[in-house]
Amino acid sequence: MNKQLTVVFSMAILLTVTVVASIDLSQAADAVKSKGNSLTDIGSSKVCGDRLCSEIPAEERKTMTKSSTNTSINIDSIFDRMDSVHKKHQSEMKQMWKSMTAQEQSKMFQNMEQMMEKMESMNISEHMKMMEKMMMGKEPVYNETLNPRQIDYPNVLGFNDLHIHANRHLDVNQSHGTAEHLLQTIVHHHCKAYDDNTATCLLFPYGMTDQDKPYGIEYVITTDQYQELPEDEKPYWHYHKTEFPRADAAFPELSDEELAKIQPVLDETYGKVYYFWNYGDTYPMGEPYILVVQEIPDQ
Repeated sequence: MNKQLTVVFSMAILLTVTVVASIDLSQAADAVKSKGNSLTDIGSSKVCGDRLCSEIPAEERKTMTKSSTNTSINIDSIFDRMDSVHKKHQSEMKQMWKSMTAQEQSKMFQNMEQMMEKMESMNISEHMKMMEKMMMGKEPVYNETLNPRQIDYPNVLGFNDLHIHANRHLDVNQSHGTAEHLLQTIVHHHCKAYDDNTATCLLFPYGMTDQDKPYGIEYVITTDQYQELPEDEKPYWHYHKTEFPRADAAFPELSDEELAKIQPVLDETYGKVYYFWNYGDTYPMGEPYILVVQEIPDQ
């Protein structure tokens, strides 16, 4: 039944895009048709686009009029087909709705309401961009909670969306500098969340700047996924609800509202840190290693 719910919800999203875009396009088309054709009165002369109509040969004027008429017929035909698809999908959804449990119906209804609110807040330009991405298969897939800025940076694939500052993330025995300095040095985490609720964070000494090179990776899994690990693997992972306070974790680019959504999710995750470049080295030297964060001293 979960698969069935997914299918229904996917249909609902496509249907919503079609319906709302159809309404907006209908209004735009009505506005255009209410103006008649492209002929506009200016004083006693008529203008056809960027020229006086009197300057356009008769045969060309006929072609312009015919083209305008064909466009109107074609757009009306598309609207009729949209209405037909709309009715068909509604009928199919009603049949599937009857076979769903009350819990599944409630979940779908909530998702539909959220989608409708999102669609209602969009203008025609945003609607058209969404439809174009869907048609081209380029609609970005991202976790809206953990990567709230992904929609603004689709080409970065998430690594520049969830930015975390954390200290106590350097090995004081292998890195260059005093222990006091290294414990307070901020390690910049630039993370991407995945559909399986895991995440990968690239670790930078200064941030994701033009010349900054990543020197490590932190892999993140959920508490449930952590429980599935072999017992001899678990010691390599640190519990974020405990380690965030010790590492003075901060989210410099998130609003308070975004952080309120993200923090409870991240608290119930575990991280495993790999380093392949020691802090202070000019190049990556030696072998990569795992940093057991929870074993780093407080001071």
